[in-house]
Amino acid sequence: MSTFWINKDQLDDEQGAAVEDVPEDASFLLTGPAGSGKTNILLLRAKYFAYKKMSDFRIIVFTGSLRKFVVAGCEYYGIDPAVALTQMTFFKTLLDEYSVPFELTKNFETDRNMLAGKVMSLIDEKKISDNYCTALLVDEVQDYTDTELLVFRKLTKRLILATDSRQSIYRVTHTPGLPEKLVGNNVVTLRFHYRSGLRLCKVADAILADSSNFAQVQGECRYPETTRPSSVVRVACDTFDQQLEKIIENLRRQVDLYPDERIGVLFPKREQVVEFLAKMEAAGVEDVEDMIRVDTLHGAKGWEFRAVHIGGCELLYKMGATQKRLIYTGVLRGKTSAHIYYSGHMPGYLEAALAVLEPPRKNPKLDDLFGAT
Repeated sequence: MSTFWINKDQLDDEQGAAVEDVPEDASFLLTGPAGSGKTNILLLRAKYFAYKKMSDFRIIVFTGSLRKFVVAGCEYYGIDPAVALTQMTFFKTLLDEYSVPFELTKNFETDRNMLAGKVMSLIDEKKISDNYCTALLVDEVQDYTDTELLVFRKLTKRLILATDSRQSIYRVTHTPGLPEKLVGNNVVTLRFHYRSGLRLCKVADAILADSSNFAQVQGECRYPETTRPSSVVRVACDTFDQQLEKIIENLRRQVDLYPDERIGVLFPKREQVVEFLAKMEAAGVEDVEDMIRVDTLHGAKGWEFRAVHIGGCELLYKMGATQKRLIYTGVLRGKTSAHIYYSGHMPGYLEAALAVLEPPRKNPKLDDLFGAT
C-alpha cells in the first residue's frame, strides 16, 4: 500500500481543505498528530505551486533521512526532487550563493546555529527580500530554533509550516507560540490520523501520559482496526545479541507476510544500528527491494512502516530528556505492529505504557515480592 495518496477520495475534508481551500498567497501552520497526512499535504501544496508555475519553492526537512522520504514523495507526485533540502543544506547553498565563507565543526548543534546566524546576518546586510523564494514549505517545525524559523520567514511571502509538538526530539527548539506568530496565527488543524493502529496509539498515549500538554491520539484514530487488528509485542531477551536474533527471526516472517511494504528496525544508538546491519548480513537476510529500513529513532522520524521493531530499549535512558518523545515517535512509525525488544530492564514509563494493553495483575502476596518478577 502506498504511503502517498492516489487520488482525492483518500483525503478527508480537513486534508482536502488544507491543500485546496487556503488562498495561494497565505502563510499558515499545519498541525496534527502523527499519521494525519501533514507531509503529504506539504507535497500536494508544493504540487499546487508547480501547477500554477510558481515553481521557485523549497521543501525544507530536518534530516537527511527524512529528505529521502520527501524525495520519494516528490517523485510520486511529479515534483522536481531537487526542491527537497535539509535546512543546513539550504543555508549552506544560500551562503555559497553570496560567497560568504563558513567552516563546519561536524558538531550538529554548533553548525546549525552557526549557519543560521550567518544567514540571518547575510539577509540583513544584503537586504535580501521575502521574494527570495516563491514559498518555503517546512516540515517538523517543532525541531527548529527561533533563528532558523525567523530566517525562513524573512525569505518568502508564503511560509507553510507543519508541526506536532508531541514529536519534538531535539533539545534545542523554538519559543512556544513563535510558529503561530510567524504566520499571523493562521492555523490549519488536522484532527484525524490514519497510520497507526489503536493498540499502538494506546501505548503511545501512555508514554506521554501528561495529557494536559500532550493531547491523546487514540480518540482520533481512523485506522481500520476491525479488518487489520494492530498489536504491540514486548520481547524480553537475555542479551542484546539475542535481541538481534529475535528481530531477524521476526523479519523473515514479516517480509513474506507484508510483501511490497516497508518494515522498520530502529534503535536508540547508532552503534546498535551498525551491529544489527552486520548481524543481518551474516544471517544472509537480503533486502533486494529496499523494503527494510534500519536506522536510529532519530533518523526514522517522518517515515512510516507496516511493522516496526524497536531494539535496545534498555538504553533509552541514555537519550536523556528526549527519550520519551523518541520512543513515542518510534512506536507511531508503525502501522499494524510494533515489537519492543530489551534486555534487563526497560524504563519504567515504557513498562507502564505497555501494561495498558494487558489485564491488570492481582495484588501481590508477600512471597511474590521476593525474587524475580
